Amino acid sequence: MNHAFPCGTLALDFLGTLRARRNPVPTEKLGTPALLDDWFVESGMLDAAPHADEADLAAAVELREALYLLVEERLGGRAALAARAERFAVALAAGVDVAASAELADAAAAGASAGTTAPADPAAIEAALAVLNRYAAEPPFVVQLEAGGAVSATRRAGSAAQGLAAIAREAVEILGGPDAELLRECGRPECTQVYLDRSRGHRREWCAMRTCGNRVKVSAYRSRHRTPTPTSTRP
Repeated sequence: MNHAFPCGTLALDFLGTLRARRNPVPTEKLGTPALLDDWFVESGMLDAAPHADEADLAAAVELREALYLLVEERLGGRAALAARAERFAVALAAGVDVAASAELADAAAAGASAGTTAPADPAAIEAALAVLNRYAAEPPFVVQLEAGGAVSATRRAGSAAQGLAAIAREAVEILGGPDAELLRECGRPECTQVYLDRSRGHRREWCAMRTCGNRVKVSAYRSRHRTPTPTSTRP
C-alpha cells in the first residue's frame, strides 16, 4: 500500500497525505494522479481507480490544504501546535513518559479549546471555508447493492471529483458538529496527523499506537537508559 489510514476517519486520514508538515521538506504522498487513485482504492472509498488526472490532483491538494487550515485553526493555530510539538520533543529527549504525564496530556488537549490563541488571517479562513463548502456541495460517489447468488455485495463507484465531495462532506460534519471537540494532533513531534480522540478520558496521544506510539516509547526508553559518555581526566 502507498498510503496509511491510522485515524479511522477518511477526511482526517486524507490530511495525512502530506506528512510531517513542520519539517523543512514535508513528505507528499499525492505526487501523481496515480497516487490519488491509489488513495481512493486503498481507503476503501471506491472499488476501482477513478482514473484521476492532473486537474483532479490539483483539486485534491486544494481541498486538503483548505481543510487542514480549518482544522489547524480549530486546534489553536499553527504557533500553538508548533509550541506543543516542541514541548513533547523536549520531554521525549529527557526520557519522560509522554502518555503518563498529566501536564503533557493537558497540553495536548489545550489547543482544542476555541480562542486559546490569536485567530489566523480571517480572509484565509473565509477562503478555506468557501473551498470546503464548494466541494461538499458536489454529488458524492454512488453506492449500489449488487446481487451475487445467495450473497449480495456493495459496490462503490465514482469519479475523483465525487470522492473529493465525500471527503468534504465528512469534514463538514466533523468541524460543524460535536466531534470538533475531539480533534487532536499526534503527540510524536515529527508527526502532524490529526485524529478524533474517542478514548476514555480523552487521553489518546498518538494517531496510531503501532507506529507513532511505539516509536515514542522506544525513544523515551532509550533516553532514560542512555549510558553517559565518560569524560577523560588529565593527571
